Amino acid sequence: MTPADLTASRREQALDWLLRLQQAPHDVPLREQFEQWLADDVGNPEAYRKAERLWRLSGQMAPATAELWPAKAEVVSLPVRRKTPRRWWLGAAVAACLMLAVAPTLTLRLQADYRTALGETRDITLADGSVVQLDSDTAIAVDYAGDHRDVRLLAGQAFFEVMPDKGKPFHVRAEGVRVTVTGTAFNVELRPGRVGVDVQHGSVRVEDSARVLAAALTAGQRLRYLDGQAQVSTFAPSQTAAWRQGQLIADDQPVAELVRELAHYLPGKVLLRDDALGGKRVTGVYDLRKPEVALRAVVRPHGGEVRSYGPWLLVLSKP
Repeated sequence: MTPADLTASRREQALDWLLRLQQAPHDVPLREQFEQWLADDVGNPEAYRKAERLWRLSGQMAPATAELWPAKAEVVSLPVRRKTPRRWWLGAAVAACLMLAVAPTLTLRLQADYRTALGETRDITLADGSVVQLDSDTAIAVDYAGDHRDVRLLAGQAFFEVMPDKGKPFHVRAEGVRVTVTGTAFNVELRPGRVGVDVQHGSVRVEDSARVLAAALTAGQRLRYLDGQAQVSTFAPSQTAAWRQGQLIADDQPVAELVRELAHYLPGKVLLRDDALGGKRVTGVYDLRKPEVALRAVVRPHGGEVRSYGPWLLVLSKP
């Protein structure tokens, strides 16, 4: 697991603990489990403190775990509301989810030359005639000079149709992975801790900072780079970047993996609170233009349900 992936995982866990403790502040076994989670990793207490700060910034009451931290650790002081609705914790959770969703986009705006919002796709024609199609919530930075054509994928995924130029290779960089082509069509996906490359036609060379991962990845071949390891498999070239047709194609994939994919098309946060449900496997074609409907279709065959708390929080679990 990469540092970025680990940070995201801690953030999700901290938010989940925040919700659980606000719903059951006097549950002693739950509190003991929470304290054990804090002790399991040195980064967990800080992740939870950040979740608490977001809670306070939303204007809500002190978190149910406020007594765990010394007073000097608090950075925001807001008055306590004496009268709150029965489910006051829900508004705070939604506000926290909104902040967690919005903050990363600020950095992308500073780095990106082109980007898309949630639910938006966009076609970009570069200076040499190459075309880049951006998926939902995607950002790229472009660097064209006399001797090179470089595109950096900052987030999301993009489909590239590259104009041939043997004297000026086309590079796509996604974190530590570099894809090199002279003329071909392929998709590159960047997710926390993972990079994927799918080739529709032509061939590409894929390498990281230390070695060549695939000298010639050809049409119908897919490379997944995870935790420093590369795996190559085959697929139907017609399914390359199925997102361009508004589709998510699953072939015996874990529910948790599909939930992570669909989360990139939904605002706010999506929390999967059942590990057993997340481990179930599904096969099907899902409509990315209706991501919440797709999410329900993924979990329903295994008895899962999706609870919506406003537009900023979806919680998946079994009844």
